[in-house]
Amino acid sequence: MPILQSGKSGSRIDRIHWDVMDNKYVPNTGIDEESIKKLRPRTKKLFETHLMVVDPENHIQKIADYGNELAIFHIETVRQPEKIIRQIRDAGMKTGICVNNRTDARVVLPFLGKADLCLVMGVEAGFGGQEFNPAALGKIKLIRQHIDKNKLGCKIEVDGGINPQTGALCTQAGCDILVAGTFIFRHPKGIGQAVKEFRDGK
Repeated sequence: MPILQSGKSGSRIDRIHWDVMDNKYVPNTGIDEESIKKLRPRTKKLFETHLMVVDPENHIQKIADYGNELAIFHIETVRQPEKIIRQIRDAGMKTGICVNNRTDARVVLPFLGKADLCLVMGVEAGFGGQEFNPAALGKIKLIRQHIDKNKLGCKIEVDGGINPQTGALCTQAGCDILVAGTFIFRHPKGIGQAVKEFRDGK
């Protein structure tokens, strides 16, 4: 999925967000890792992979070998987040921690000092096309306060139900990066118009 960076210059697609699912943690399957490998030579944009899987440790080296620069794991799927963070860094990637729609955002706060990115789900992970849950805005604000108070370098990303309107609310709440899939790919006037609407704030 395209990712839009918040900023004064307007939104633009800055990186590609891949959803890898195992039909266990979430009842769905995303892109297979071999496809990521095949697509890597097609663009120089940053690749990040969102691991919606019960055993992220078994996927990390593979996605690193396939050209991903950032790996995101779900806090709900691991007992020792620090161990996964070290594994991701040892594989040469940046680290992202995801908090799902029904999870209290406070569980990720102790680990943000070691993470490059915190992904807040605006919907329950696993399916596109869901309506944005406004509860995510409170999570963004809480995480933003923690990052700013402790002067951390961690960025906040939001995924799920993102369109120009919900994206603006997320940005106002303190997020840095927006992941948009359904709105962009299913826009009746095409991808270019969808991205333009993000740029124009419509």
